[in-house]
Amino acid sequence: KMYEDKMYEVKVRTNFEQSADFSSFHTFAHSGMTDRGREIAATDNNSPLRMRIKEIVNKQLIAKELRQVGLEDRPDLLVHLLFGVNDADKYKEATLVVNLAESSKKKRVWQAVITETVGDNLEKNFEMVNKGVAKAFKDYPQAK
Repeated sequence: KMYEDKMYEVKVRTNFEQSADFSSFHTFAHSGMTDRGREIAATDNNSPLRMRIKEIVNKQLIAKELRQVGLEDRPDLLVHLLFGVNDADKYKEATLVVNLAESSKKKRVWQAVITETVGDNLEKNFEMVNKGVAKAFKDYPQAK
């Protein structure tokens, strides 16, 4: 029973750079991902799972009135996603880290760490990712 309770729970931690002026950020682009230690180029669209998580993150960024552009369009923010999976006892713990960096300064301005205990139900896992990402972006600073 204990094991069942652990399933599909999601924990979120965020932090941001106090000195950053979030009102000056209007555009974003993905600079790539790290999937379990492997660097994945921003142009790599081979994994439907990774694409779905990208979409979930994009939706939240767009809700913050940021516009997605290409890397060549000199975006204000670079988005880097990092995926990790830990095997903890009977269940798996998946971590998604969303890093936003101010591209002109190459400096991270916002980070969310979303940890979720995943099960075999893919849709339910995505539902939890969605919840976690939405919760994280509640902490995205308002424009000053």
